[in-house]
Amino acid sequence: MKRVFLVAVCACLILSLCACGKSAPASDQPPPPEESDAFSAPPTVLTPPEYVLYTNIFYNNTGDDYVGQTFTKTGTLARIEDAFNGRTRWYVWGYNDQTKCCDWQWEIVPKDEAALPEIGSLVEATGTFTASESALDGYWITDAEVSVQTPYTAPEADLVLIAMSDTLERVQLLNMQYYPENFEGKTVWAYGRISAPGVLEDPYYDGSWTQHFASDDELPAIGTIVILRGTWHDGVIDEASITVTKDY
Repeated sequence: MKRVFLVAVCACLILSLCACGKSAPASDQPPPPEESDAFSAPPTVLTPPEYVLYTNIFYNNTGDDYVGQTFTKTGTLARIEDAFNGRTRWYVWGYNDQTKCCDWQWEIVPKDEAALPEIGSLVEATGTFTASESALDGYWITDAEVSVQTPYTAPEADLVLIAMSDTLERVQLLNMQYYPENFEGKTVWAYGRISAPGVLEDPYYDGSWTQHFASDDELPAIGTIVILRGTWHDGVIDEASITVTKDY
């Protein structure tokens, strides 16, 4: 089971390399309710060259060519709670272009984790590209010095998936679904498309992931991208509020 889970997580991290097309929203649905202005999305970057390098390293297997080099990456800071390995992981991520369907994410090992800014902040991370079996994809940037480019105030929640790329959100949800007891009672902010009553799915890809939720709010039209704010109970995002968004 553990080996299957680890393979699934690694596959999730490189899934965006194999396809880059958004799913079309349902055309026969009524228009969604107005978007709330109470939410501010984290800053993100669009960097096609970064995506090309990322695909070369992790999809074309050229990572060893870069080991020992100093890497400087500018992107959004995210944190994943890796239940499988029992550790917290840090990432700097961004998108290839404005479609937001193709993302890149570099795992970093901060030199001073206590000095990190809030997740969701736009940061610059500089460190050494290193091969390691402890890195989720086999490589990470070690001894990373992290400086803030654009600060962000993250929601007060245990699991802030809205500060993650599509790929990282998928990995976090996979951890939560395989080990639901590890996350019991934790507060969650997540984003995705409404795929059915009480079901959230990947905002861009069909068949990537689904997550059940329970809410007393009015359900937007199928295909609407929303933010859920709730509490993790028995594998469900429970007591969730639903906010329609155009930020994802």
